[in-house]
Amino acid sequence: MTRRGHTLTGLIAALSFAMGCTGEDGAPGPAGPPGHDGEDGQDGTGGPAGPEGPTGPAGPQGPDGPAGAGKWLSFADVGFARTNLEKHQVRAAGKANINGTELEIGFHTILRSNQDPARPDKVCDLNASPATCAGAQLDATGAVIRDEGGEPLVSNQNDFSSLLEVGGNKFLVHSFESYPAPIFVTRLTQDAGTGMLTATSTRNVDLSSVDGLFRTCAGSITPWNTHISAEEAQLDARQFGAATTWPQMQALGRWGEIKGMARYQGLDLADGNSDGAPDLAIADFKGAYSPYFHGWVVELALDAGGAATPSKHYAMGRSGMELAYVMPDRKTAFITDDVTNGGFFMFVADQAGDLSAGTLYAMRVYQSTAAGGAFTADLDWISLGHATDAEVRALLHPTTGPRITFQDIFDVVALDPGNTCPAEYKAVRGNGDNTELECLRLKAGKELAASRLESRRYANYLGATTELTKAEGLTYDPDLRRLYLALSDITASMGAQPGGDDHINVAANRCGGVFALDVGPLYLPTGSSQTPTLATDYAPLNWYPLLVGQQVSYPATSAYAGNTCAVSGLAAPDNVTYLPGYGVLIIGEDTGNGHQNDAVWAYHVASGKKTRIMTTPYGAETTSPYWVPDLGGYGYLITAVQHPYGELQAGEGPRAGDPEMTGNASYIGVFGPFPALD
Repeated sequence: MTRRGHTLTGLIAALSFAMGCTGEDGAPGPAGPPGHDGEDGQDGTGGPAGPEGPTGPAGPQGPDGPAGAGKWLSFADVGFARTNLEKHQVRAAGKANINGTELEIGFHTILRSNQDPARPDKVCDLNASPATCAGAQLDATGAVIRDEGGEPLVSNQNDFSSLLEVGGNKFLVHSFESYPAPIFVTRLTQDAGTGMLTATSTRNVDLSSVDGLFRTCAGSITPWNTHISAEEAQLDARQFGAATTWPQMQALGRWGEIKGMARYQGLDLADGNSDGAPDLAIADFKGAYSPYFHGWVVELALDAGGAATPSKHYAMGRSGMELAYVMPDRKTAFITDDVTNGGFFMFVADQAGDLSAGTLYAMRVYQSTAAGGAFTADLDWISLGHATDAEVRALLHPTTGPRITFQDIFDVVALDPGNTCPAEYKAVRGNGDNTELECLRLKAGKELAASRLESRRYANYLGATTELTKAEGLTYDPDLRRLYLALSDITASMGAQPGGDDHINVAANRCGGVFALDVGPLYLPTGSSQTPTLATDYAPLNWYPLLVGQQVSYPATSAYAGNTCAVSGLAAPDNVTYLPGYGVLIIGEDTGNGHQNDAVWAYHVASGKKTRIMTTPYGAETTSPYWVPDLGGYGYLITAVQHPYGELQAGEGPRAGDPEMTGNASYIGVFGPFPALD
């Protein structure tokens, strides 16, 4: 009974649980955390543009901005010399414009050759005072040199002139391109109100301490205020040394130059026996004179009284120099070589402001245009080694024994067939205007002598390029960090040449051109680690045309007949100078046939505009234009007119009978005055 009761009771409890009553709902639980945002939907399409609103009223005019930093200088154009009167004159621009202000300028002659400015009539007294006659050619003792007819020699070959201020005094230093070559220092006065310069006295510089000078050509003013010129030497030391008789010496083609330099030394090479040979023994002459005396950079420093101290910088090498130009670092200098088969040289001094010791480099050209095209190239530099002035001068003036000759430096043998050389010899085309190849072998221990006495030959011997034709003037453009270099002729050695090195082969152009060379750092390996060191920040890196002349053929009926280069452009550009900040490059000409009357041009580098600002008389050349931005508060463009009527073209005659003739004395003067152009 009990089990049944228990069973029934459990069943009733189970049913009660399954069928129990529903209770009230509990309170809502707390809200859960928010869910993640869904993905953005796609942008809807843009609605149509609304209508343009009305233009607002103009605002008030703002104040004027500061003045721009740009500078401008332009000249009036004198035009081509057309009439016979114009072709006898020095014609120069009478106006210039500087930053919008017009100036009255002109070319103002300071001095002509064969003048003594201290005399009231300026007429020289060559008997009583030859040293005060501009251009008088004096020997090492100070006596006037006379030609074989007994006439005193006065040069009209004015070339580079510099304006220097020392100790508050102002001077004109002027070189002459003669043999022998005088240098004169002329004292100047400057009108404080107008800037006009007047010569008051002049005096020849004693050059006997440096063996005299030979054909001093173009030059520059150093950053430390000295005058630099260069000897454009042409005497070939190999031929000179090989000549053992007077007929052989006379056959070298430089007999006039040899006689002139002998006269400077007090040696008479006149024919005293009517046999065509001097009385002096040739061995005695060669013992007293060496062609290595000449071909150097010449520096002239002045004191406040105008006394001059000349130096020849033998460490800078020897060549047919047109000029030397010192860069802003006061250490790097460039030297142009005015010959056929010429080189281009860079000198880096050991100390800033001192050119007496340093390393010489020669240019190596890698032409980047096809043969027969324009002259563009990449450049490299080959070291010719280090030297000091004292080391090289000791070779020319030894304390004992004979002075050095070419034959002491190189062995020479004949060329093999096909313009090749025997083993151990190098085919060299570095003897200047003589374009023939030579087979040379450097003698042991003669590296120093070769590098400085025969710089061009040694440069080619080491693989540098010696194929430029008449490399002339050079200047630096700090605005664009590039050099401008003039070639007065792009022919001859700049075309294809058989045998030897042939690095340059470009289109011929007898009218020449001005080229640009960008500069930058030159690093050279040194020591066993080959760690590069900086040689200079001013090494030219490339070469490309800036402005070239154009060959033309004008008909005989044209007003331009007799000119073989376009009268609207360059003919044989010679010397150049650049005015920083104003972007103006001045280009002078030296041509016997391209233009009947040589010109000076102002070329605006940025715009390409060129203006003829000067023309010279028949047969003259313009020499060494040079900017002097500030002398006593005024700026000047120096230039000279060399040897009027001295290079007349075929068929022109002497012109001596023309009533318009203006005389064959050279001119030294200035364009200006300008305000100071710093």
